[in-house]
Amino acid sequence: MALMEWVGGLDTLSLQAMIRFDYPEYALLLAPVLAAYCTLLACAGRSYVKLRRILTLVEGWGWVRSLVISSKLLLLILLVALLCQPYVERVEKRLIETGDLEAMREVPATIMLLVDVSRSMEYGNRIGEAEAFVLSLLSQLGGGDRVVVVLFAGEAEVVYEGPPSNFTVEFKAGRRYSAIGDALSLALSYSRASNLPVGVVLVSDGGWNYGSDPVQVARAYGGVPLAAVHVGYGASSNPELLMRVAEASGGWYYEVTQEGLNSLTENLYSEVKYAALASRGENYVEHAVRDYALPQLAAWAIFIVVLPLTLIDGV
Repeated sequence: MALMEWVGGLDTLSLQAMIRFDYPEYALLLAPVLAAYCTLLACAGRSYVKLRRILTLVEGWGWVRSLVISSKLLLLILLVALLCQPYVERVEKRLIETGDLEAMREVPATIMLLVDVSRSMEYGNRIGEAEAFVLSLLSQLGGGDRVVVVLFAGEAEVVYEGPPSNFTVEFKAGRRYSAIGDALSLALSYSRASNLPVGVVLVSDGGWNYGSDPVQVARAYGGVPLAAVHVGYGASSNPELLMRVAEASGGWYYEVTQEGLNSLTENLYSEVKYAALASRGENYVEHAVRDYALPQLAAWAIFIVVLPLTLIDGV
């Protein structure tokens, strides 16, 4: 069971790994250390008595002396390497949990906003509520996120595409018709062509009166997350339509209220962003992890194995 859990954990870990050193400058000691040993070896007056006893037993064992000398050099290299504090640096992929906004903001995605600017959005303060909602939502986005703002009435038009911090478009309602379905179709086509994960947010009073059937279009969304946000009640307001759009797409329905707006946009961003990342298999964050134990244990294991060879000749 433990083995299966370990194997399953490989799905969240990258196999990329690199050996690095905390103090690489200590590697400069290797040259004088090796030079000192070579000098000592050349000037030593010993006759390798113990080694010769081995060599006289079987002919052709001259390579043993070379092995002994090589083992000593390897030992010196290992000691200098340990002095440099080696570690293995690997990239660990951690799956993002639902609601982990901090982690989600690290992974770039595109949030596509479809804002209704038809004539019915002039009633009351609907367009003002829509603008306040959009600005609140943009404040939730991460630094790497992109935003696409589409204004629609009889036609849908992309008015802004870029980082949320640069958004300055002012909403003005009063145009004829409300083609909610056409705006949803535009967003669906965009999301399928995008290299980044895309989440779509529809902001409207629900007063559809032109173009494609929004519910039929919403059924085609599939893996593209969609949140339908209703603003304003009264004339030409149809929250039931937006509820059916959200249900048909498998997405979410929200009501804009003056109280708790930041909480609403935070929750919406969390739901839509997570679903967008998960739909592309990008719902994870990468972190560099240092492992000091593995290279040091390996070095000491080699040290213990090599040490007896270095003692054969007594030098």
